[in-house]
Amino acid sequence: MRIAVARLRSAQGRHARSQSFGLTWLHLTERPLLRVRHFTATPEQVGQARTFARRVVGERHPRLHDVVLVVSELAGNAVRHGGQGPGREFEVSVVLGDDSVVVAVRDSGLSGTPHLRSCDIDCDSGRGLALVAMAARRWGFHRDPAGTVVWAELDARPLPD
Repeated sequence: MRIAVARLRSAQGRHARSQSFGLTWLHLTERPLLRVRHFTATPEQVGQARTFARRVVGERHPRLHDVVLVVSELAGNAVRHGGQGPGREFEVSVVLGDDSVVVAVRDSGLSGTPHLRSCDIDCDSGRGLALVAMAARRWGFHRDPAGTVVWAELDARPLPD
């Protein structure tokens, strides 16, 4: 079985802007796994998003910790940059394929551009997307009238030591 997901049309590095989005097919197991959950846009809900991701991929998944890290960073950014408070939400989607895990976080923010920042070890913030880029095979973002989606595709196989 297959499912269409947004993905890079051409690989120009590991990061893509909306212009390079296309559709591709993820070849999934017999029963494809796509889970989506909405969270109130508060810092406390970032922990709930991590728990959600952990439950979706399962404790035995070889990239569990990386998936949880990516969800944590993207959800934290959604709360920080997409707006917080009553009536504001972010959405976390997790797609498990045979060879990849795709995580996407949508928020209602329409300003600013998600980008890697140069930061040294003493920075208080700004390392989130750098961590995502290290864990992911590739990552990117796109905007639509509802807000911004930042996504990351991770290899499902364990990383070599």
